Formats: sequence, C-alpha cells, structure tokens
Amino acid sequence: MRLLDELSRLGGQQLMLRALVLLAPLLAATAEQRAGATVSVWYLASLVLASLVAALLPDSHAGLLVVLLVGGHWLTSSGQSLSLWVLCIALALALFHVAGLLASYGPPSVVLEPELLRFWLRRYAVCAAVTALVWLVARVSTGLSLSGSALVFGAGLLVVAGWSVLLSRLVAGPTR
Repeated sequence: MRLLDELSRLGGQQLMLRALVLLAPLLAATAEQRAGATVSVWYLASLVLASLVAALLPDSHAGLLVVLLVGGHWLTSSGQSLSLWVLCIALALALFHVAGLLASYGPPSVVLEPELLRFWLRRYAVCAAVTALVWLVARVSTGLSLSGSALVFGAGLLVVAGWSVLLSRLVAGPTR
C-alpha cells in the first residue's frame, strides 16, 4: 500500500522519467526486431515486466535485469554486429539508464532541479556522441584489412583512456 500511496503523488517530471524507463527498452527491442532478430512473446513479456518493475522501483535491481535481457537477446538472436540498429539499441539503453538514475534520486514526489536535469542531459549527449563515434570507427575499420599489433592496440587504449578522462572532466564541469 505504501508504494501505491507514493506512486499516487508522482509529479509530471517523475511520470515522464518513469515513462522513459518503461519505453526505452521497448525501443531497443524494436530496433532488435528491425535488425532481423527474432522477438518472441516470452522475451517481450519478460522485458515489459522487468521494465515496469524498473519504472515503479527505479532504485531496485530490475534495471540490471532489463539491460541483461536486451543485451543477452541481441547477442543470441542477431547475426548483425555493427548495423545502425546496434547504435539505436545502445542509445536506448543509455536513455534507460539516465532516466532510471534520475527517477531514483529521491522519493517519488521529488522534483529535480533544472540544473541537475541539464547536467545529466549534457552527460547523455556526450555519451551518445562518443557511442556514435565509436560505432562509426568500428564500421569503417571492418572494411580495412589491418594486421594486429600489440603496440598499436596499447597506444589506442591509452588514447581512449585519455579522452575518457578529458571528457569526464569537461562534462562534470568545474569542481566546487
């Protein structure tokens, strides 16, 4: 009963965030289907149920189950690895994550400050841009015949780590 009482006090902001938590995994499932994966009724039913629990209880572990369901289904039922649909799935899962994180910031009646929402929107935008860039580089590199080199691989990892640190500092803004 307590959960129902708390849910009855949801404001518009929390309703929108929880709707995104519910709908983003379904967007990912639609992208999987468009990519040619077989989407069974059991998969959809379990995904909807887990997404519903994640929307109702965003601070529970149901979000992890949603990510595992989508990722596991993509790995086991799709023959495509770098289609445009995999980028759509990644962006939908990132949206699910950010919306769930914001929905779990406090009790269901919490109203988040616009500054906090803008902060997380910027983080999502940077994450989406980096995800798209990595996807693009992976697509281009599959067409090239590159020989393996541990030195080049290590240098590439250092560049990625450096960019990650730089981007995290830029997105976080000045420290207080």
